[in-house]
Amino acid sequence: MSSSPMIAALLGFGLTLGLIRFLAPRAERYGLIDHPGAGRKDHTDNTPTVGGLAIVAGLALTALLAQFAGQVHPAFWVGLLMIALTGTADDLFDLQPTIKFAAQIAAALLMSYWGGLILLSLGDLVSDKPLMLGRFAVPLTVFAVIGVVNAINLCDGADGLAGGLVFIAVFWIALMSVVSANSGTLAPSLGLLGCIAAFLAFNLRTRWRSRATIFLGDAGSLSLGFVLAWLTVDAAQSRTPLFAPVTAIWLVAIPISDTIVCMSRRLAKGQNPFRPDRTHLHHILIDLGMPVGGAVALILLIAFALAAAGAAGWALRMPEYVMFYTAMAVFALYIFLVQYGLRRVAAGRATTAGVHKI
Repeated sequence: MSSSPMIAALLGFGLTLGLIRFLAPRAERYGLIDHPGAGRKDHTDNTPTVGGLAIVAGLALTALLAQFAGQVHPAFWVGLLMIALTGTADDLFDLQPTIKFAAQIAAALLMSYWGGLILLSLGDLVSDKPLMLGRFAVPLTVFAVIGVVNAINLCDGADGLAGGLVFIAVFWIALMSVVSANSGTLAPSLGLLGCIAAFLAFNLRTRWRSRATIFLGDAGSLSLGFVLAWLTVDAAQSRTPLFAPVTAIWLVAIPISDTIVCMSRRLAKGQNPFRPDRTHLHHILIDLGMPVGGAVALILLIAFALAAAGAAGWALRMPEYVMFYTAMAVFALYIFLVQYGLRRVAAGRATTAGVHKI
């Protein structure tokens, strides 16, 4: 079979579509169902959580049939399998966070020591010379992988959001691969785009679908986070890097910013940083009165614009320190807007409580 990258995208879409059709009717039999409940859950129907399994299996089959499996180090597949199995176990049995973290650390160490993908440098952030990480390279690589994995997982709280955010980041990686004729990242990126597109056909709210009929599950959100972490580190740190490390910040700006802000707020209150609440950006927008579909569309639009800005900086060869400090300015604006949104939500709840008292 031809190894054309476009064939990888079509295969990824078709295989994942077929796998979802096969797995969804069997999900309840195996306990892979998300039941509606109070708190942060906004859905009202039992929903299969097989989207992630379909994406992982679809990507593996696509790699074999489109003949790009050999372009990806075996450590990727072993790490992905480890993460997917851990996520599936969590979907079934609600694992302790320590077990999930252990699997993520193991996958990140496999990526570093076996796969050879390590954050050796942060790029030219402070001068015209790269900021080398030295002995901190592997620990920071593990930290970065865990950060991206959990950022995607924590964003998986509204239909189409986690899958859409990863799709946008991978889309720009694929586009930059085309422009720079980097075949190492092109076929895997396009294959993954096809897989995610098939999932979003069932998960993204549209004019014709009022709710998602398939969820990622932790198997999917954790796996997509791992794949995204691998692709970005590979693109920024390989022997022939596709882009500078700072470009990756723009590609994952929304999930990383959301995670940092939410966890920092919880730590400041003396709470567990992984304690669920409704302070994520999508929850704030929904609590302010936006429909779920509208909130997701707005977040994805912002994520697309930020990723496009990062890609534009790459294409125009902007100094890395300019891109970095601009990203920090955007992050500061994000914090301000989120705090403003939370105050609006709190004020609305206080008003409602006052009305109920009267």
